[in-house]
Amino acid sequence: MFTMIQPFLKIIRWWYRNTSPADLEMGSYWKKGGDGVNAKVTKAEDGSTVMIMEGEKYPFPTFPRSHILYGHLSKIKHEIKNQIFNESWARLEEGVDKEWIIKDIKNKLFGSIAKLAEQSKYDMLPVSAMCPSVKEIYRAWTKVSPQTWQLRNYLCFILQEDDAYRFRVQWLYQWFGFFFKIFPVESFKYSLQMLEHGEVVGDMKERIRLLRRILMLALEDKSIKKQFIALFREIKWSKVKLSKADKYHFRGKYFKVDMKYLEY
Repeated sequence: MFTMIQPFLKIIRWWYRNTSPADLEMGSYWKKGGDGVNAKVTKAEDGSTVMIMEGEKYPFPTFPRSHILYGHLSKIKHEIKNQIFNESWARLEEGVDKEWIIKDIKNKLFGSIAKLAEQSKYDMLPVSAMCPSVKEIYRAWTKVSPQTWQLRNYLCFILQEDDAYRFRVQWLYQWFGFFFKIFPVESFKYSLQMLEHGEVVGDMKERIRLLRRILMLALEDKSIKKQFIALFREIKWSKVKLSKADKYHFRGKYFKVDMKYLEY
């Protein structure tokens, strides 16, 4: 089904044949080094938190708070990486029963990791101040699966505070294909495959392969798959996809942001 996308990609890339990644607008604050640039934290028209940086064309979505990013949030991400992804991968390699692994993942997500995330509940921004993309995911999740609010809260917390994760999630949308509402799991899997190709650093490619394998394992569980499909279909992806401002800032990172249009 997804091979249908390839001819369209060729046409799109032919159109952009004389364009290079360097021709596209991108943030420049990261080039200056030193002590950075002056910035002001304010509110956008939709109520979301943005940071206006001196010399940049677009406001930066949200305000990266280093004491949170490298403090509580770092601990949560570390435990998710180790307890959910690394340990699950190792057990798969050992031949442990998949149902047992999935059950263990559920227990940890709503057990030890949820308890750790609870310590950061006062660091989380109110929904009204979240980026449009995170706000939409939060809204859709609340509608289809309010009983999993703990998981919703700390995953949205990660997306809100860590733009590297958020931008990548937003980037996935362009690879879903025409029938993503009909084939949500297949669309999601394909987009994760493309995410690996979008990474520049080898270590990040390995992380995405790990992410994809464990997420696809979890989706073999009927209850998880059912809730995932409901969420996937409820989300208004047009509100989640990368905006011009998002791309502007994302291009300053080690990632092939415009891979769909340009050859890297």
